[in-house]
Amino acid sequence: MSLTTRLVTILVALMAAVPAWAQPAGRARGVAAPSRPAAGVDTARLAEIDTLVEEAIAAKAMPGAVVVVGRGDTVLYQKAFGQRAVAPLAELMTLDTVFDLASLTKVVATTTAVMQLVERGQLRLNDPVASWVPGFERYGKGDITIRHLLTHVSGLRPDVDLGEPWQGYEAAIELAKDEVPQSRPGARFVYSDINFFLLGHIVGRVSGEPLERYVARHVFDPLGMTDTGFLPTVARIGRIAPTERCRFLDA
Repeated sequence: MSLTTRLVTILVALMAAVPAWAQPAGRARGVAAPSRPAAGVDTARLAEIDTLVEEAIAAKAMPGAVVVVGRGDTVLYQKAFGQRAVAPLAELMTLDTVFDLASLTKVVATTTAVMQLVERGQLRLNDPVASWVPGFERYGKGDITIRHLLTHVSGLRPDVDLGEPWQGYEAAIELAKDEVPQSRPGARFVYSDINFFLLGHIVGRVSGEPLERYVARHVFDPLGMTDTGFLPTVARIGRIAPTERCRFLDA
């Protein structure tokens, strides 16, 4: 069994939901002892986490990690390991490091926003995408619905053409309108970023505010997710773990 598989297995066995407001504060790197035993949790297995994460770092599977295990409002274990940055300068990982959610944005932000609008009756899962994105119906895309986008069965490619240079929000939407479907809606599952930047655009059209502002007001702020969002502030920049090497660093 690989290091990654072993680590995931033990964490799945131990973890329960940790409330968003229980995010660790400060820059400590130690372990927080549980305030009381948690019923049904084998806390003795928590000791295995250190070894597994340190082995993974030594094997260069990752430069560092933050591990938090909790149940209800009790944090059973939290610890920062290794480094959050390795270039151009090494930085130690801290408990308050901010990580890129990457494609988890699809479920944490975009899907939540879409379903809130559905609950309020402002949007329907069977609405044609073209009813909210005029021009999208070209090239036989008129039958694609909100539901198809959410479930990755729209028939669209994984992404727009990245070979030709382009930039900007509106350019992405225009490229999506020009997409030619690879299969009919509902025929097959293809994970697609096009689906979700279209959904983010539709959230803006329906709610009257950009996706980043909508989820801040209606999802993150109500849940106390103070360190979650788009477009991080200058105050958070120093706590962000880089996710990839920028090409200009190699120039």
